[in-house]
Amino acid sequence: MKILFVDAENVGFKGLDAIDANIIDKVFIFSRVDSIKLYSEQKLYLCLSDYPEGANQADFYIISYLSRVLTTVSKNEKQAIEFILYSDDLNLVNAFKFQCDLFGAKSRIESFNQRAKTSNTVCHIVKEPNSDLIETQIFNMLDEPTGLFDIQESLNIPLQTFTKAVNTLVKSNKICRSSKNDKHWVQC
Repeated sequence: MKILFVDAENVGFKGLDAIDANIIDKVFIFSRVDSIKLYSEQKLYLCLSDYPEGANQADFYIISYLSRVLTTVSKNEKQAIEFILYSDDLNLVNAFKFQCDLFGAKSRIESFNQRAKTSNTVCHIVKEPNSDLIETQIFNMLDEPTGLFDIQESLNIPLQTFTKAVNTLVKSNKICRSSKNDKHWVQC
């Protein structure tokens, strides 16, 4: 049996189309979009949308729901169930794997972004993109004043990796705060 968690806010309809489930599998779709809710209802999937609006709210709800399921199934059931996450969000992927590993459950990640691809083993490490490449991407995105949170979110890289790259750029005087708005950054 499989229990699938689909971060539809992240993967959209391409993630829904890729779902490989049969009638005995549980499929949880996390989205507040009406068309995805309707699609889920037609496919007999459970669409969960009663979480607050805002950044990462669906992610928090997914991990909360996963933890709830993991605490209610027995040890033998955990060995028979595969927990699958459909998402490209690296932070969510890491939190999902951590929870599954913590409870000794089998997990798998279905990703549509090459950066977030992982193997099917229970314990695995997501390789971070090359730091020089990240620095170049950040630098190129700062050709006009921009908030760093917006850049980190659009690059979809872990906060720790992003912060290291930004600190390197600041120390080498390649980027600095905008003189017009100290919450924005620009190329120096």
